[in-house]
Amino acid sequence: MRLRPAVLDPLVVGVLAAAVSLAGAARPSFWYDEAATISASYSRSLPALWQMLGNVDAVHGLYYLVMHGWFQLFPPTEFWSRAPSGLAVGAAAAGVVVLAKQFSSRTVAVSAGVICGILPRSTWAGIEARPYAMTMAAAVWLTVLFVHALRRDDARIWVAYGVAFAVSTLLDIYLALMLLAHITFLCLYRPGRKTVLRFGVAAGLATLALGPFVREAFGQVHQIVWIAPVGRRTLEDVAIQQYFERSPPFTIVSVLVVATAVAVWLFTSASPDRQLLALAAAWLILPTSVILLWSTVVNPIYTPRYLCFTAPAVALALGVCIGALAVKPWLAVAVVSVLAVAAVPNYLLVQRGPYAKYGMDYSQVADLITAKAAAGDCLLVNDTVTFMPAPMRPLLAARPDAYRKLVDLSLWQRATDLNDVFDTNLIPEATAGPLSDCRVVWIITQADTSDQRFSDTPAYAVPNSLGFRFVDRWSFHLVQVIKATK
Repeated sequence: MRLRPAVLDPLVVGVLAAAVSLAGAARPSFWYDEAATISASYSRSLPALWQMLGNVDAVHGLYYLVMHGWFQLFPPTEFWSRAPSGLAVGAAAAGVVVLAKQFSSRTVAVSAGVICGILPRSTWAGIEARPYAMTMAAAVWLTVLFVHALRRDDARIWVAYGVAFAVSTLLDIYLALMLLAHITFLCLYRPGRKTVLRFGVAAGLATLALGPFVREAFGQVHQIVWIAPVGRRTLEDVAIQQYFERSPPFTIVSVLVVATAVAVWLFTSASPDRQLLALAAAWLILPTSVILLWSTVVNPIYTPRYLCFTAPAVALALGVCIGALAVKPWLAVAVVSVLAVAAVPNYLLVQRGPYAKYGMDYSQVADLITAKAAAGDCLLVNDTVTFMPAPMRPLLAARPDAYRKLVDLSLWQRATDLNDVFDTNLIPEATAGPLSDCRVVWIITQADTSDQRFSDTPAYAVPNSLGFRFVDRWSFHLVQVIKATK
C-alpha cells in the first residue's frame, strides 16, 4: 500500500529527526539533572515518588511518572534513559510538518520539519533525560489540535483540546503560556462567536482544573533560586543560546535566511504565509516575553532550556522563509542542507562528547567502579569540596546499580526518608569509625586544581590517619577516584 504524502512526509521527517537525536546518545556522561530523573523515576516506588512530589519537583511529576513506566521496560542506562527524549523530538518534527501543511506548501512543511529535527536546541534536548523534548512535542501537537478545532468548530474537539492543554501543563507548567499564543492567533483569525465561546470554555475549565497543581508548583519555587537575575547575558541567551545552543554557524546561516526572505518580501510581489508566520511569532515571542518580564519584576525563572517548547516555532518561521526563497524544490533542499552542515560542529564536538553536559563525568566514575571495585569494598564520597556546578553526592544517583556492591560509609539520610531528590552525605570525619573496619576504600572527590588538592582535604587526612595507603588514582574531568588499602 502506497502512503499518501500527508502521512508519509511527517512519518519520514519524524523518523529521521529521532535518528539524528538518538545518534551518539549513549556517549555523554549523565549529569546532575539527569541524576534527578534516575533518582525519582527508577530508584523509588510510586508511593515514594508521590511523597517526594509533595515536597519537591512537582513541576516534573508527570514526566517522572512516564519515566517510571519506561524503566519498567528498559534499563536506566545513558541511551535508554534518553531514548524517550529522542523519540519526542521525532514526534515534534512530525507535528511541525502536519501543522505547517495546514497553512502552507509541502516545501515549507517538510523544510520546517527537518529544521525542527536538526535545530541545535532540538538535538540537545533529544539526548537529555529531562522533559524538554517532550514539551516540544506537546506544544506542537497541542497547536495542531487547536488549529483543527478552530477550523472544524466541533464541541468534542474543543473538549479534547482542553484535556490536552491540561496534560501539557502538567508536563511542564511553562506550557500554560501556549494559551497566550493561541489566544493571539484566535484574535487574528477572527472566528465566529460560538467558536470563541467554545475555546473559552475549554481553556477556562482546563485552567480551573490545574489550580491545585499551579499552587503546589508556586509553593516549591525555592528550588530554582539558583537562576541568575536578568542581566547583560540574557540578551545573548535569548538570541543565541535559547535555540542555537552555542552554535554560531547555525545562528549566522539562520539570520541570513531570514534577512534574505524579508528582502524578497519587501522588494518583490511575493508574500509570506502570513497566518503560519503569525502563529509562529506569537508562539516564539509571547512565552519568552512573559518569562523575562516575570524574571525582572518578581523572581528569576528564565533559563534558555526552559523555553525548549518554543523551538518548533523557530523551525516554522525558518520554513516559511525557505519557502519564500525556494522557487524550485531543490533550492529548499540546498538551504536546509547548508543549515544541516552548519549544525554539525556543535552536534559532534559540543553536544556528543564524553563530558558534553556541563563537564560532568558521573558515567565515567560509575564505569570505573563497575570494572574495578569488588563487592564489600568501602566507599567514601567527599562532599566537603567546592565541587561545581552541583554537590558530589548526586553522582551516585545517576548510576545507582554501580555502587550497590559497596559499603557506603558516607550515606547520612536517604532521599526516600527525606522526600527529597538526593541522599545526604556525611563529612569524612564522621566515617572514621566504620572506615577503620575496611580493607579497601574507594574515595570519590573533586579532581585536583590549582586551588585545591586532594591531599589537603579531610577525605585524605581521615584514611591516612587510619593507616590506609593510596595505591591508585583515576582522574576524569571534574572528579577523581582514589583507591586506598591497608
